[in-house]
Amino acid sequence: MRRPPPPLDPAVRARLLRSATYASMTVAISLVLAKAWAWYITDSVSMLSSLADSLLDTLASGLTFWAVRYSMSPADAEHRFGHGKSEGLAALIQGLIIAGSGLFVCWEAIKRFVWPQAVEEPDTGVAVMVAATLATIALVSYQRYVSRRTGSVAISADAMHYSTDLLVNIAVGTALYISAKTGWMLLDPVVGLGVGAFVLNSSAAMIMQSLDILLDHEIPDADRDKVRQIALAHPEVLGVHDLRTRNGGTFYILQFHLDLPPRISLWRSHEILDEVEDSIRQAFPDSDIIIHADPLGVTEEKDSF
Repeated sequence: MRRPPPPLDPAVRARLLRSATYASMTVAISLVLAKAWAWYITDSVSMLSSLADSLLDTLASGLTFWAVRYSMSPADAEHRFGHGKSEGLAALIQGLIIAGSGLFVCWEAIKRFVWPQAVEEPDTGVAVMVAATLATIALVSYQRYVSRRTGSVAISADAMHYSTDLLVNIAVGTALYISAKTGWMLLDPVVGLGVGAFVLNSSAAMIMQSLDILLDHEIPDADRDKVRQIALAHPEVLGVHDLRTRNGGTFYILQFHLDLPPRISLWRSHEILDEVEDSIRQAFPDSDIIIHADPLGVTEEKDSF
């Protein structure tokens, strides 16, 4: 589970997110056109696998484009915790898309094992893959920068997606070059099968990360412990229990009970809760925090985990 990023001005965050989605869409469409032309010229199954992956990249980038803009919508009467989980949904769909492309590539490679075929015009294919690799490196570098600054799960998933494409581009370009020099027709489907297996493995990690957000998985244990330590550092806090946490997309949602001295006033109890909340928010900016006060010694049912 990723930690939220340091505080960032909302206008700056919105500008970074928009620029990353524009860059993703531009690169995706450009690579589809280039690889479609290269596949038509070379009739390579590894090039076809790369083209299929780029077509799905375009769909995934469009999904990210929507999710990022929707996630920036402020909280409203129907979505009191905001719209940040739309990024988790986008990441889940991207993971499924990537898994589908991996299965397609594996199937095409298996067919080429049965019916081997020489690659035509390999130099054209190599040139396209070199250009695709350079464009992908530039895009992934920028997406990772934006993800670190903004904490966007959707942009992070898109960067992971294009990182797998980077390996695809390098593998396909290498296969085209070597098969042209050696005449080994089986190298093309071997590379295609290897790429497909790698893509499937990458999709599994992306799907698990998105499910952590969508299914309200607890935040990392280190951060849960830090929340407890901050709360207990207050001199009038006598205990912490029933800590429940989840990831809201780009921020944490924290709920817990504090044991307070039983004879203090309601006014002082309120002040203590505010002081603890302010201390926690310094460590985890933008967190949504709900604290319930209990007088020490009261009998109540507590979480068993």
